[in-house]
Amino acid sequence: MTEALQILKPSSNVELISARPRELLNVFQADAIGCHIITVTNEILKKLSIVGRNLDEYSLDTVKMFYDDAQQAGYSL
Repeated sequence: MTEALQILKPSSNVELISARPRELLNVFQADAIGCHIITVTNEILKKLSIVGRNLDEYSLDTVKMFYDDAQQAGYSL
């Protein structure tokens, strides 16, 4: 992608599209190299809300979510 950007640089009417992101990290990678357009699925777009979140809090929320799901399913610990 970086090489493609260099090839396109002389053309002012051309933009590079990153249509490959499969995970959130790929969005940041495409942005870091300067892609003009980045296409993503709604699933990946929704994950942007967790960027910058405190990892301890996020981990605790995830554990609580699994616990609540188990309780609702009738499991006990």
